[in-house]
Amino acid sequence: MGEPGWVEVRAALEAVESAESVTAQVTAGRRLRQLAEQLECDLVQQARANGLRWAEIGQLYGTSKQGVQQRFRRRDSATS
Repeated sequence: MGEPGWVEVRAALEAVESAESVTAQVTAGRRLRQLAEQLECDLVQQARANGLRWAEIGQLYGTSKQGVQQRFRRRDSATS
């Protein structure tokens, strides 16, 4: 995601905060969630690229190595 991703997340949060209707707020909230999920995947990918093992990531999530692999491995199929 890089720096532009953080900019998008901040903009989405601002859109939630400044929404003038419930519909606009829900729409902005949905976009914020999508961006946050993408950011989370990117951060896990970065952690893997920096040598963090699946077991260590699993500990951070309070789950098993297999649990985080199932959630995030689709983006990290090159390394195990």
